[in-house]
Parts: sequence; C-alpha cells; structure tokens
Amino acid sequence: MTNALDQACEALAARYRAATPRSQALHEAACAVLPAGNTRSNLYFAPYPPTIARGEGSRLFDADGNAYVDFLNDYSVALCGHSHPRLLTAAGDVLKDGMSYGGCITAEVTLGNALRRRFPLLERIRFANSGTEASLYAVLTALQFTGKSTILAFDGAYHGGMMNYGPGGDRLNVPLDRVMVPYNDIAAFDAAIAAHGDRLGAVVMDLMLNSAGCIPADPDFARHVRAVTAMRDIPLIIDEVMTARLGYGGLQQAYGVEGDLAAFGKIIGGGFSAGAFGGRADMMAVYDTRGTGTSSHGGSFNNNVFSMKVGTVALTEVLTPEVMRTVNDRGDALRHRLNTLFQGHDVPLYMTGIGSVMNVHVGRTPLRRAPTHPASAKARRLLHLHQLCQGYWTAPRGMIALSIVNTDAEIDSFVTGMADFLALHAPILRDLEPA
Repeated sequence: MTNALDQACEALAARYRAATPRSQALHEAACAVLPAGNTRSNLYFAPYPPTIARGEGSRLFDADGNAYVDFLNDYSVALCGHSHPRLLTAAGDVLKDGMSYGGCITAEVTLGNALRRRFPLLERIRFANSGTEASLYAVLTALQFTGKSTILAFDGAYHGGMMNYGPGGDRLNVPLDRVMVPYNDIAAFDAAIAAHGDRLGAVVMDLMLNSAGCIPADPDFARHVRAVTAMRDIPLIIDEVMTARLGYGGLQQAYGVEGDLAAFGKIIGGGFSAGAFGGRADMMAVYDTRGTGTSSHGGSFNNNVFSMKVGTVALTEVLTPEVMRTVNDRGDALRHRLNTLFQGHDVPLYMTGIGSVMNVHVGRTPLRRAPTHPASAKARRLLHLHQLCQGYWTAPRGMIALSIVNTDAEIDSFVTGMADFLALHAPILRDLEPA
C-alpha cells in the first residue's frame, strides 16, 4: 500500500513541477532569505508551494500563470473572497484619509458594536492584531482576573501560533501551566476538574477543533463544560477565531453555549489583519486605565484604520445573516455530497466539519477527537496534489473553507473532480484500512 501510494504522489508531484517552474525558482530564492522560503509554516508543502501573484473573486493566480479555484480562502480568512468591490472601496477611502493615526478612532467603536450585536457576551472588547494575540490575551485576562496560573485545554486544539496543542505543537508555545484533556470526553474532563479545579484560572475551548481537522464538539460535551465551569466559577474562554464565520453569532449561538470571554480574528477585519477578545465587563475591567491596578495592553496596530473600517463594512454590509446562512448551507451540502461519494466508491475517507469549513480524514465515521491514523498524511498529500493539478486550491492537511463568492458551478466541478480522483485511486485508498 505504502509503495503504491508513494508512487502515485510522486507522479502527481512531477506534473506539478512541470506546471510551476517559475514558482520553483522563486521558492529556491526565497529559501536564501526565509527558513523554508516562508514566514508562515502551514503554507509550505513538498516539493514546494507555488508563489501566488494575485487573487480575484474566487480564484488565485500563481507566478507561472496557473489559475486555481480557491476552496481554502486563506484558511477561512477570506470569507468575502478576493478583491470584493465593497471592501476595495472601503480600503480606498482609508488611503485617502491617511493610514496610521496613533490615536483613537470612531471606527473601532463601530466595529466593536458590530461584534456585540452578533455576540451578546461581549460586554467589553479589546482589539488586537491577530487571532493568536486575541486568544493569548483572553487567557491572560482570565488568569489576571482569577489570580491563578493554570489553564485547562483540549488535545488537538490550536489557539494560535503560541498555543498549539496539536501534534508537534509544543516547541514554541507560551510556557503556560496547563492541564490537557481529550476532546469530547466528559469523563476525562470531570476527572481533570476534580483533580485540578481549584487551581484553574481558565478553561479554553473550541466548539470545533480546527487545525486538528474540523472536528465539532458534541453538543452534550459543550453544554457540560459550560455547566461545570459556571458551577466551579472557572472562566470559560471560547475560541471563535475560525468559527465566527459558521453562523451570524458564531458557534456559540448555534450551540447555545456562551463563554465568559471569547477570542476572534480572521473574518472580523474584512481581509485585513485583526483580532479581538472580550466578554464580561468585570473581567475586561483589568484594562480600564481610568482606575488603579490595571494591566497594560498595547499594540501599534490594534486599532489600525484599515482593519477597523474595512472590518466594519464586512460585518455590517457584506456578511449579512442571509449571506452567512447561504454560504454555510452550501458548505453543509458539499460535505454531504463528498461523504456520499466516499461511501459510493467504498473508500475509507470521511469529511468532518460544520457549515462552510471542513476537513477530510481517513476513516468511515465522524471523528470525535484529534486523528491518529498513520496513513492520513500520505492520503491527504495524494488528494492535495491531485487537486492542485486539477486547478483547485485546498490545504495540504485536507481542509476546505468556502467563500461567499464560490459558485454552485465551481462546487459541482469540484465534486466531479473528486469523483475522478476516487475512480483513479480507490484501490490505493481502500488499502489504507487494516486487514
């Protein structure tokens, strides 16, 4: 099995190399300046990633002139697609009025209120530069408020580049004292609370594991975590950096589970870098510098005018409830069609996720925690290289994130391409299952 899978990958890699000589040269030049030729680790894949020259609508174009239908949309950031005309106009207006004020602006209040309308827990908000910053500050806020130093997090979770609790993610993490618990495991969670609850300053939770492969929380598990943390007076932080796009009120609204604090990023800047964290007014009061004993929260670009103004337009004019409902319904339908294809071709693949964000796994049933199948990486590489050669941009780890400008015709074509992939490689894929 492994030899046949490797050979199939190498054949696709050769096709990819032949189509991207300019990108290969640019990658080799980049490696002389940047480790692995990039400054964002998840953008690298073997033999080398293409160099993207521009984006337009639902498509990306590389340095060799190849076009890709974008089914990843910057790992869910570009929910509005590329170069949305209303957002371009908003960004152009910012250019006319200056770009970096170093002072308070009304746009940060407007964006804050737009977020509060979607997420009622946000009694007070602070902005940051990214979801990574927002998640980390949310944790530090809870620890400052409680006076404790330990957090509880879940195996496979990714709360930004400095709180990566997936495989191999520990090397550069912030050195927080933490208790790790299997995801979707009520008994393990209760045991951890019984053993460590008195020293916990926060529980931080995704309602869908993201980097581990778009694995939704069981509703009973999510509600149980909320009930126990409330009973024990342990602040619950819900990471909505990626999942805020999965409903007008994110997954907190969908699950009926609300945190004491929450972190946001990605879509809230309308394509510009942005993060936000907030929640209970008493917890966020640690940043109220009108009083005494408060904590500092700086950042030259926290309220940068592009993110504040363009983000406001995105949230209030473009990403309406109807638009968000449509893109997530479209994603649910795509995931169902793909799983039907996998079943029909009798291959051990399964697509998990919610709404417009999903991930393929090796297996035949929905996953409940971070995957461990030894052949997952190779199977995903085969699929990824096939999709690249067919002109579709997805994540090497098997992730898809639709935008509001991905069309039904593009989705139909993608499903047809997946059927071709399965017809060609089904025997190899079936051999992934143990005898």
